[in-house]
Amino acid sequence: MKKENGNNKQPPLLLTSHEENYEKQSFYRFLENRYRTTSIPILCNKRILASTHEGWVVLVHSSNNDCCLWNPVSMEIIELPRLDKSYLYNKCILSKPPTEPDCHILFNSACTMHQSFCKIGDDEFVHHSTEEEEIQLMAIASVQGKIYGVRKFYGIIDDYDDHYTFVTINLLATSTIELKPLLLCGGQPWTVPQPSPNWVTWNESCLIESPCGGELLLVNKMYSSSNDNDGLGFRVFRVDINGMVCSELENIGEQTIFIGYYGSGFCGSSYGRIKPNSIYYTNEEGRNLSIYCLDDWSKTSFLPSTAVGRYVTLTYWVEHELIDQLIE
Repeated sequence: MKKENGNNKQPPLLLTSHEENYEKQSFYRFLENRYRTTSIPILCNKRILASTHEGWVVLVHSSNNDCCLWNPVSMEIIELPRLDKSYLYNKCILSKPPTEPDCHILFNSACTMHQSFCKIGDDEFVHHSTEEEEIQLMAIASVQGKIYGVRKFYGIIDDYDDHYTFVTINLLATSTIELKPLLLCGGQPWTVPQPSPNWVTWNESCLIESPCGGELLLVNKMYSSSNDNDGLGFRVFRVDINGMVCSELENIGEQTIFIGYYGSGFCGSSYGRIKPNSIYYTNEEGRNLSIYCLDDWSKTSFLPSTAVGRYVTLTYWVEHELIDQLIE
């Protein structure tokens, strides 16, 4: 994977929300190996489900289902409709910057086959479910104003195998979601090669924009069972949107990928304390941060700070430039 020229962007910050009602936030800076705890009122009792598009962050209240868009740089807030059962959703994207016309926001639940979407300025969300079709959107991403996803089919070839394909996602004026295959092979949807041996399975997927531009990176986390919280490892696939080609990457060169259960994934150049050709990842809850090295398939886990409280903690990746000025 070629390195993007002139990419001097700092790595994302690891944000940990903790204490009762998540009233405290702790930020870990990799380059300085520094951890700082503060309290930013707008982040209290919130989940961060996206950090994308010119600094906008999607915040969802964990108790009353209120949600909004917040720009930490300009301090602007754009209110969104109330999102019923917001606890179902673990992914969210914007089709474009919310200040542009016809920007849509899409919430997705990779576990329950539910999606909710609206156009910025609408009074309510459109709720959609693919349960009857036994189809899941395992991952979603937005590139150049278009929305893409990874679609899971249950046993479409036999009774046991599940299959994953890339799709374009169209949010229609008829309040429905249209999914179209992005890659075709012999007239049929191209499927992501399954892990081997057969007791290994995908459990989490993250779809992010490649720093090379015009490409997507699919990062699949492998598990051996539902009780395996930390996973076995990762496989990375590169999707050339323009060339309609997908290939597995054995390494990502001098790049590093950051992914988490909540929020967006990031990929950028490695420098300083950041390990190249590696994936930094967090789990759904807790402070634990792990590094998976694609060179030798090794895994290292560590905690970047001392204990931060007796309550459940949530971790996210946020862009360095967005939050940095608020915690100086």
